[in-house]
Amino acid sequence: MPEKIERREIGKGIFLSRITDKRAKFNVVSINFITPISEETASEYAVLARILTKSNNKYPDHAKLNSKLSSLYAARLDGGVLGTDDVQFVTFTVEYIDNKYAFQNEKVGSEAIDILLSCLFDPLLENGAFSQKVTRLERQAVINEIEAEINDKYSYASQRIIEILYEGEPAGIRTLGTAAQAKRVSAKSAYKAYKRLLEHCRIEIICTGCSDFSDEKKIITDAFIKLEREEIFSFESKRSPLKNEPKRIYEEMEVTQSQLALGFKTECVNKSALKIMNEIYGGSSSSKLFINIREKKSLCYYCWSFVNCNKGSFSVRSGIDKNNIDKTEKEILIQLEAMKNGDFSDENIEYAKIYRRNFLRAYYDSFKHMGAWYLIRIYEDDIKSPEDVIEEEARVNREDIINAARSLTLDTVYILAPKD
Repeated sequence: MPEKIERREIGKGIFLSRITDKRAKFNVVSINFITPISEETASEYAVLARILTKSNNKYPDHAKLNSKLSSLYAARLDGGVLGTDDVQFVTFTVEYIDNKYAFQNEKVGSEAIDILLSCLFDPLLENGAFSQKVTRLERQAVINEIEAEINDKYSYASQRIIEILYEGEPAGIRTLGTAAQAKRVSAKSAYKAYKRLLEHCRIEIICTGCSDFSDEKKIITDAFIKLEREEIFSFESKRSPLKNEPKRIYEEMEVTQSQLALGFKTECVNKSALKIMNEIYGGSSSSKLFINIREKKSLCYYCWSFVNCNKGSFSVRSGIDKNNIDKTEKEILIQLEAMKNGDFSDENIEYAKIYRRNFLRAYYDSFKHMGAWYLIRIYEDDIKSPEDVIEEEARVNREDIINAARSLTLDTVYILAPKD
């Protein structure tokens, strides 16, 4: 098991955390900028994350940067964006082998961190902005990723239910923005976004691995302590309000498989009960949705549920034949009523807790996932280890689960069907 997280503030709105686990031979350091997500900036940050990890003044093109990373025992550098609730994370990560496993006492950690910080603090610029060529290439890469979504109908339907479920809320904005927004990103606008990132965003630096990170912490602290910071963006994830009446959206496209999504809202604040209820209802292969709708009645190709405790939302996603849309929707609601009436066994509860326990302990198997776990816990201002959450969920009882199910109210129905 890793050590408990250690976290301290090293600058205005800048926090450095360490989680050490001696079992592995490498380390992961991520620098995460947290900002409220908006339509104006989502695509800018998506393009910016790619620009900054392609070069810097020390390594002025991608080939030289990759060559240097390869020389550090195939160290990896990544940049990207992640959307969760009403915020966007702009994340830069470097993975590298620990010093004690390198030949001739090489300082792999120091060099890897130096590359990461050079990308952030010494980017390649042209006339006070980013390179026109690099910006054009990375902008097109983001546009391609956005437009490719339409070819993956599962991803498209998943995004549409989010947009409708959180209509008018920041959480409904696409993490990458839209293709139209991305096309407007220029070398100058990306550079303005870069300055905004450094000056105004909350910064969470998370070091996870087998090291004690003494060298890395000093290098990182020395770099960030020089950063001139202004007013730090505040962010708060608000519960999503229930619509006055359920909203139904029906779309037709050139598809062979229909997609059905139901969105619910809840006022339940018992996160553990919501998680266990979700597993019994539709979160695993032993759930009511899977066994009754897919296995027994063969109404769908897949059917599963997902809960967002911070936003107070709950959704069910299903892939079906067009002829089974009404039957499947009806059966999903029937199974929910069964949950509300306590129609599940003690064995179902125990299995759900075992499933959740195994799922949570899997975070310990990946330093990258462990860092992501604590990043979300820090964002939620509720820093707990996976084991802490396992203990909380173990205390959930039947009444808690029934109350969680009864708290769900239908908010949104989205259907994507083939054209006749």
